[in-house]
Amino acid sequence: MKNYIFFTNEGYTWDPCNKEIPNMQILGTGLGKDILEAFKNFKHNQSYLSEFSFKNIIALEYIGDMICNLEL
Repeated sequence: MKNYIFFTNEGYTWDPCNKEIPNMQILGTGLGKDILEAFKNFKHNQSYLSEFSFKNIIALEYIGDMICNLEL
């Protein structure tokens, strides 16, 4: 199985002075034998995203362990 991370460049945020900044937003991950199966897995596991209107979702395969829940 292959691991993919899905993200979009359709987002934005604000700096401390309330200036808008375009950014990329990580939407989640998916697992599958290929990218289409992983995308289907991603959509199932993050089904709440269907309420949003993202049109440009980008996928990137990653190899190895992904470290989650790190704190500064």
